[in-house]
Amino acid sequence: MKKTIAALILGLAVMVIATGGAGDGVTRCLLIGCDRFVSMPGTEPAGANNAEAMEALLKDFLPGKTETHREINGPGTIEGFEALVAETFRKAREEDTSLLYISTHGILKDGKMTLLLSDGEQEESLEPEKLREILDRVPGDKVLVLDACHSGAVTGQGMTGGENHFEDGPYRLLLSSGGEVDSWFWSAETDAYTGTGYFTAAMDCALRASDPEQIDPDGNGQVSLAELTGRLAEIHGASTVYCWPEDSGESLFRLPEDRKPGSRLRAVSFGEVGEEGDTLALPITFRAEEPVRVQYHLVPWQNGGWDFEHAVRLPDREKTGLVRGLLSPGEKTRTIRLSQSSLAKSEKALLQIISLHGDALTPAAEAGRVIRREGNHRPMQEKTETK
Repeated sequence: MKKTIAALILGLAVMVIATGGAGDGVTRCLLIGCDRFVSMPGTEPAGANNAEAMEALLKDFLPGKTETHREINGPGTIEGFEALVAETFRKAREEDTSLLYISTHGILKDGKMTLLLSDGEQEESLEPEKLREILDRVPGDKVLVLDACHSGAVTGQGMTGGENHFEDGPYRLLLSSGGEVDSWFWSAETDAYTGTGYFTAAMDCALRASDPEQIDPDGNGQVSLAELTGRLAEIHGASTVYCWPEDSGESLFRLPEDRKPGSRLRAVSFGEVGEEGDTLALPITFRAEEPVRVQYHLVPWQNGGWDFEHAVRLPDREKTGLVRGLLSPGEKTRTIRLSQSSLAKSEKALLQIISLHGDALTPAAEAGRVIRREGNHRPMQEKTETK
């Protein structure tokens, strides 16, 4: 990534999904992307791109008949939100599934989390209790997925003294971060309108580019909430993923044999950190099925958040022709070595695998892993050029 790429806190996304098996009913999907706010910084184009990316995922991986509707920058009021939900899911029956995805800011104040509904001119805060009340009116199954700052607060996970607002009823939840932790997105100032949330990108990578044994370990062709959460925990390092119920084995997505991973790296896997004298070594394996540029970014943890502006970057050492970091197709095994003498004073560091595409070298987040020193769990930072 160039210096023009800014990583900011994004109180991102609410997604309500519930998926039964094919033929069990209709899955109706409403995807909302908010990027323009009254009280918070704008997030363009991440919210809109998140909604677009999620719509493509749902069309490819939801079982059975699926209907989708995408709404960008709005509604800006709870009344408008209620009306939109009612209209989208007005035909819902008990055997159907309703899916709601919202990409927006999540705010935590005095231990209370709210989601901002905003169209850039009007803005209101949606509390978990009100969200539950609105969704309770919709018949059938619901799964609530939050890609939002402090999203774990809706179930009291990842925080002290929290309340689970969805403990009972026909709900499953996938939460991008704990109740006291931020979620993140990136954007790039290029001719391309680029940027997305790291959690949304990780979901895309998990479903499209994981080998079957990584995302569907029981081999039944379906991906449960527990299986998806487990895979995200392996490849999404920017925040800790939570789910509810914690061991839900009910089918969430299907895993078609003709998956379309696109240009993503396949089967990314991180090994355990090992000590080699004064260095720490992190093994990485993945598969490239077409020529691709790859970089490794190390992001320090500073002042309670990931300091993306001071991340260091290492291009992959492989060369194609004279271009370092341009990988040929094939299986790749890498070891990232980090000097313990370069440890930062922060708690931890985030290693990200970034691929670069097209003439503009547009970045895409592939996977990430938090690195701590063995034994005392101190963080580390590599010494290379700055971002």
